[in-house]
Amino acid sequence: MSAEKPPAWEAEYDTVRDLLGQSFMRLRFPASFEKEFRQNMNTRALETVRENYWLMFLLALSAVLIIYFQYTVGGVWIGAVEDLRLAVLMGLCIISVLVVFTALAKMPSMDRHFFSYTVACCLLMLLFMTIFPAYFRDEVLRQRSTYLVIYLLMIVYGVANLRLHQSAFIGFTGMGAVVLAVNVLGMQRFDWGMFMQFFFLTNLVGVGNNYVVEVRERRLFLQSRLLDLEKRQLNKLSERLVQLAREDGLTGLANRRHFNDRFLMEWERARRDGKPLALVFSDVDHFKAFNDKHGHLEGDRALIAVADVLKSVATRPGDLAARYGGEEFVLLLPNTTCDGAMEVARELIAGIDAKAIAHRGSKVAKHVTISAGVASMVPDVHIAPAKLIDLADEALYAAKHEGRHRVVVSTAC
Repeated sequence: MSAEKPPAWEAEYDTVRDLLGQSFMRLRFPASFEKEFRQNMNTRALETVRENYWLMFLLALSAVLIIYFQYTVGGVWIGAVEDLRLAVLMGLCIISVLVVFTALAKMPSMDRHFFSYTVACCLLMLLFMTIFPAYFRDEVLRQRSTYLVIYLLMIVYGVANLRLHQSAFIGFTGMGAVVLAVNVLGMQRFDWGMFMQFFFLTNLVGVGNNYVVEVRERRLFLQSRLLDLEKRQLNKLSERLVQLAREDGLTGLANRRHFNDRFLMEWERARRDGKPLALVFSDVDHFKAFNDKHGHLEGDRALIAVADVLKSVATRPGDLAARYGGEEFVLLLPNTTCDGAMEVARELIAGIDAKAIAHRGSKVAKHVTISAGVASMVPDVHIAPAKLIDLADEALYAAKHEGRHRVVVSTAC
């Protein structure tokens, strides 16, 4: 016989613990986790852009400040007009891309295209920040302009909440796009040494930084998942404890404490509504003799069988079947008259008889039987709830006294 599989959440719990226990974390989870993690990262990336888009405009402001401080001394312009025109054009191009990017990021309908337009906008800005400065006559300005590329790449790798392969794709594709543009435009003065310093080295540093960031994000994701699973486990344990506090361990019926709580609640409801409330007390006939003849294990099985029949007759939403104690059971029947409760009691006895559980110690029949007492009343403020219990118990005693295996209705009905 194959071993029973653990619940899905337990298997997931073990998987999460195993992943968290790994000293070297791969940047890919099992499929069930990876999809959720990617959605989570994409959502966070969008939120980061929407909350921190000002950082990108700070990038454009940095370009303006570089030009200002490079070409002014004491407020007097000392730079070349050609460099100024190129710098202004570069600034306008960068700002235009930023405005388009911000507008797209704020449109929920474009969320599923977030990575696509992020790649396009980043590549354009990287091209502008690399190609335009290559035409500057001033070598110092050309060198300082490269800081903008480093700044943008650090945003892509460190701030944008993109995954490693997404950030690396933008960084190295941008690098390739610049190389292609330089060759197509035939830029003879392009400084390849500086290009390798600020572009290639920044990408390498960014990849290392982004790996650390993504590992951290993945661990945080797993820890959050672990907390959710532990919370679910605690909730299930709490529900189980509540169930155990209300349920009889052997039969699965309500226990006496739960019956008492429900009885008082239904009593008050019936009193407010002016409707009858009925009880059917039942007792297994000669149960001690059954245990003596058949053993306590068979006695437990007999009680479980009786409980199954009680469950089958307590069909309405408000009905409650409970184990009152030992071999004694009770049915709580809201909005039920004596006649209605008597019919339920007869159905209960017939159901037990149909089980035909052998009973060698019975003086009533060759199988297990029960006796039942029925009582019903419309609650009143002048009547104690215990009165109805006493009436049903007296009716049960009368059923036993009259020979058992029968229903007796309270004389108060």
